[in-house]
Amino acid sequence: MTEIAKAYGDTLYDLAVESGEVEQILDEISTLRQAFEENPQFMTLMNTPTMSKAERVAVVDETFGGKIHIYLLNFLKIIADNGTAREFIDTAKQFRSRYNWENGIVEATVISAVPLSDAQESSLVEKLNAITGKTVQLDKRVDPNCVGGLRLLMDGIQMDGTVKNKLDAIRTRLLGVLA
Repeated sequence: MTEIAKAYGDTLYDLAVESGEVEQILDEISTLRQAFEENPQFMTLMNTPTMSKAERVAVVDETFGGKIHIYLLNFLKIIADNGTAREFIDTAKQFRSRYNWENGIVEATVISAVPLSDAQESSLVEKLNAITGKTVQLDKRVDPNCVGGLRLLMDGIQMDGTVKNKLDAIRTRLLGVLA
């Protein structure tokens, strides 16, 4: 993440806090981030050097005017005008990161061979909440290659208790003994 994106995200977050509109702006910036990640053509258009600044700002205004919070709309206009629209995704990540930090939230990803039941998910979240002392938001993914067990990614740390990982470790040890 660039320093520009961090500064943009922090500034937008501070403005949202001052206005008391954090939840709304978080929801809208998250929706836009997902849309832009799934459809990068808009960001490509906003970074096209052949478009004038005024044209880029007009596209933003026509596309989002009246549909998103005015602060977020003005922010999009600023990055369109500055030619820094490519920073939007990381700006949204920084905004989310600040929100999570301020609200004691930790994001975690759990990967399992089969979908977790509601009871399993609830139990895991309870344990993680107790361990971290924070509220854990769990992103669940299914990867049949795990065979069984769980792989957890949280705060840059990976804990791998999958059957595949254990089999790989056994294979490595056997190959070391045979070599």
